[in-house]
Amino acid sequence: MRKTLTIFCLLFIILLGLSQMFLPSVAEKTLESRLGEVLKTERVTAKVSGGPAILLLFGHFAHVDLTAENALLGDVRVAKATLTGKAVDLSIDGLTRGKFAVKNAADLRVDALVTAEDLADLLRRKVDRLQSARVEITPELILMDGQVKIFGQTADIHIEGKVLEDDNSILFHMTRLDIKNALLGRALTGNFFGDIEMVDLRRLDLPVTLDAIEQKSGAVLFSASRHEGQ
Repeated sequence: MRKTLTIFCLLFIILLGLSQMFLPSVAEKTLESRLGEVLKTERVTAKVSGGPAILLLFGHFAHVDLTAENALLGDVRVAKATLTGKAVDLSIDGLTRGKFAVKNAADLRVDALVTAEDLADLLRRKVDRLQSARVEITPELILMDGQVKIFGQTADIHIEGKVLEDDNSILFHMTRLDIKNALLGRALTGNFFGDIEMVDLRRLDLPVTLDAIEQKSGAVLFSASRHEGQ
């Protein structure tokens, strides 16, 4: 009996040792694959730990460090996004269905970098009849010059705006529109003025609240984290 118990204990210790060696790597590859599908990018890296690693099988991560580049976050493509967390519980069912959802975490933080080209891509997709867009980001304003075609005519347009937060959503808010083709001015004004949603954090399956938005030369930075009660 004692010999059988000793063999069982040795096997259990060996199993735990093997899980510490191999499970984190398997979990990292799985997260990279699933996140790549969700964020529409192949440039994802993941570092995780389980403590003990066997808990990774149940979706519990002692520490998570994720980085994605050229990723689609909400409606905007971001040059870089990072997620760091401690005591993170992921939905295993969600991962098997190609989703990334955090059920709970002791600590969770998301940071993202949106470049001028990322914002130009958003405007080309979201602004009606916009054919081209060149964006400049300054600490005070976001400036866009482009062209739009309507009724067979092309108009040069200049848009100014800024990035704002509204109810845990990040928006591009237009403040000025200049149109060089006066004949099209009345037809275009109603289609261009308004807010364009960049990211709605409530739809990301992450228990985080927006902390800060910073416009700097050439980029917009935003950060969000888990707050008490989330």
